[in-house]
Amino acid sequence: MIGLGKALEAAGLDVLMWAGLEEERERITTAGIELARGEMLATATNPRARLEGVTAVFLLTDDDFNALASTVIKDNVQGPVYRVGPPRDSHGVVAPYTGGDILFGHALVRHRLAARYERGARFHVQPGSQPIPADRDILFVVRADGRLVPVTGTRTITPLPDDTAVLMGSA
Repeated sequence: MIGLGKALEAAGLDVLMWAGLEEERERITTAGIELARGEMLATATNPRARLEGVTAVFLLTDDDFNALASTVIKDNVQGPVYRVGPPRDSHGVVAPYTGGDILFGHALVRHRLAARYERGARFHVQPGSQPIPADRDILFVVRADGRLVPVTGTRTITPLPDDTAVLMGSA
């Protein structure tokens, strides 16, 4: 999902990523994306803590950990918490059953996004005034005022002329 982070930065957003594995942390740093401090997740899950300046959280793995985290940290940030949906045939203990809005809808769950990326699909940024190519899916729209609005399981988005669209191409 580092490619998605770079696309969001290209769209003019400040991106902060966290990863648990050292190899993932190195890839984030190498890509030039700001790496969140290790204790940030512990702070986010503390019921008395509040993460100042965090306007939205996007949990981009489809595991039980992020399903639980999405419910625990939602009251500790200033904005919404989103997560990618679990596969329809998931046997996770928690992930298929927690609530919340699912990023990109149920058609673009994490393993499908990853498979497309591995086959050569890439993330693209384009002005909202341009028509969306038929072989691309809208993932986010960055509104003219800087707000990031994701496509979710319950909301589709049409970019306005002054917006920026973040898309995923086909393989």
